[in-house]
Amino acid sequence: MNHSKLIVNADDFGLHSSVNKAIVEGHRRGIITSTSLLASGDAFDEAVTLAKEVPTLGIGIHTALVGGLRPVCAPEDVLSLLVNGRFPETYTTFMKRVAEGLVNFNEVHRELEAQCKRIVDTGLRITHIDGHQHLHVLPQVAPMIAELAAKYGVSRVRVPSEQRLFMNGIKDWGRYAGKLALTEMAERARRTFNRFGLRSTAYFWGMMAGGQLNEERLVTIIDKVTSLPGTHEIMTHPGMDADILGHRFNWGYHWDDELAAMCSARCRARLNTCGVELITYGELE
Repeated sequence: MNHSKLIVNADDFGLHSSVNKAIVEGHRRGIITSTSLLASGDAFDEAVTLAKEVPTLGIGIHTALVGGLRPVCAPEDVLSLLVNGRFPETYTTFMKRVAEGLVNFNEVHRELEAQCKRIVDTGLRITHIDGHQHLHVLPQVAPMIAELAAKYGVSRVRVPSEQRLFMNGIKDWGRYAGKLALTEMAERARRTFNRFGLRSTAYFWGMMAGGQLNEERLVTIIDKVTSLPGTHEIMTHPGMDADILGHRFNWGYHWDDELAAMCSARCRARLNTCGVELITYGELE
């Protein structure tokens, strides 16, 4: 019998009503155990209401410095983080701005703290912390995340370090290069988080297939989970109304496919047969 424990975490809770509903659906009908809440998402209030109705769904803080979102802070207090009043769309734009010396990291800390406070102030039990496009593992940001986690009583963190040779059926060499760079940063961040006593899973999956995690790719990941005893996280981005979401967010995500994969009887059966225990970050030892 396998001795793996698995967190299935849906990112971007609060981004849009269609995302919120898909995450709850994927928890009630599928294998989603956990989600990460965006403090600056347009559907934040709805997400909080839903979370209180579904107490078995683990809730984390999804810090954001990118994605075209609005800041929680007043714009004039975090001007160096904004492009036309919003966060830049992608981590590459953010990193370019960092390299050019345009980002004030005091403002990064101010905004991250405001996001953490907004989510903690909902009264929800917070199980973990992570980051939109994984910017929480940047060398300049990881110590802030660790400090804020300690301040707000959060003891678990995502370390998005996917096995280096794992392609998950995605033949995109640009994405692969990005994944390798992220994995290196994530492993360095793990050491920082460990020093602060933050716990994380031993394995992380869903990076190569981010936004494209269909049933076949999920089965491939589950095969990895069943072959590697230990603690695992699978990241997913489910949504309903893919046309509406695709029009609003130009990310190329296959929202509906991911929800279908999360609710797949085949995937659930594979986990059950192999004795994989589904948990939240709150149950991570």
